[in-house]
Amino acid sequence: MKNSLAKITAERSKLLSAKTPEQYITFSINSKLPPGKKATITSEWLAKTNFTYEDISYARNRDPFWRKKKSQGSKERNLKRIQEFNFKKPGATPKKTWTTAEMEELFDLDKKFVDRDLAKKFKTSLPAINHIRRKFKMVREIFEVKKEKANKKKMVAYSMKSEKLLREELASLG
Repeated sequence: MKNSLAKITAERSKLLSAKTPEQYITFSINSKLPPGKKATITSEWLAKTNFTYEDISYARNRDPFWRKKKSQGSKERNLKRIQEFNFKKPGATPKKTWTTAEMEELFDLDKKFVDRDLAKKFKTSLPAINHIRRKFKMVREIFEVKKEKANKKKMVAYSMKSEKLLREELASLG
């Protein structure tokens, strides 16, 4: 069923009357216009109001409707991603024991590669890589709070501790 020209004009006027990105998102959600028309009107609204696409994106990510829509199926997508990029050797022990040399190499490559590339290189799973990255982040935060200068050796040595101990230390400092 196509929208009549009068309905399209009315919807367009309503969308263009929005004063804030939050209001625009609300009007857009309730609009019956097709996505292509909304995209055209959004460009027009952005030019008219001097807001940016980032403002619209920020408002959309905070809208309850969009948050719910975004999270639908996320569990299934994450499980599929984890299974697809699991590079552990078949029959390997469930938990990888990281050596200092591997941790140093991972530390060097941390900012250069994405999770799946690191998982492939170190023949492990995505959760294992995420675990090490969390530990690196906590160690950086600990050094910042202590106002200590961190170098690779210190960071790696500190990262060899368990995540629970790092979390407790960070909590006691903050």
